Amino acid sequence: MSVAKDSLEINDFHKSLQLLAKQLDKKDYSFVAGVMFRLYMGMKFDYLDQFDPNVMHDIKMIWHNFHERKVKRKAKLLKLSVVRGGKNEK
Repeated sequence: MSVAKDSLEINDFHKSLQLLAKQLDKKDYSFVAGVMFRLYMGMKFDYLDQFDPNVMHDIKMIWHNFHERKVKRKAKLLKLSVVRGGKNEK
């Protein structure tokens, strides 16, 4: 029996998949869900079998590097003036 179909309770795994589905296209969603499945099946991705602090370090570092590179730009204030005339003028 599938938990997703037989239970109304949504666990953290389901919430994670929902977040991914909202943010990613189908190709990227399939990639990330596939990696999650391989982790579930025991693939280590070159980390230690037991607790490896490098996992959390990599998670934090990648988040920081991705968001630090985003250039924050200030909007330029444009001054506009009303011009009378044209098709809408009565």
